[in-house]
Amino acid sequence: MGTVNPRVEIDRLEPEIVVAPLLVRTPFRIIGSGFNSKIYIYISTQSNGSDDVSNPNGSDEKEKYKIKIDTDDSATSTDKVLSLVVKPELDAGPFDETTEFWIAIKLEDRNGKFEAARKTFKLV
Repeated sequence: MGTVNPRVEIDRLEPEIVVAPLLVRTPFRIIGSGFNSKIYIYISTQSNGSDDVSNPNGSDEKEKYKIKIDTDDSATSTDKVLSLVVKPELDAGPFDETTEFWIAIKLEDRNGKFEAARKTFKLV
């Protein structure tokens, strides 16, 4: 049986380290391939994307997310560049300075298939 290649890949983030202060809308871009409107972007503390600290309660209502990630309507996005804005809420966490965060992507929605993750996200 052959290996299945992911449809979405993350090559890098711009800036390389995304520093997101609580309650501040911080723009950043994901550079890679396979981006479209049917993906779910979230923050995980695991390289395999197995936890979703953006939405720890599994809510379907975006306003209840602890770390909100939205497309940046003022910037251009393509299938290779995804312009986003992240806003951690005051109750995101608790985390400490040793916690590593990953930008993660699933296909379709929060229950979809995990595709890719990239480290270098920091909450401050």
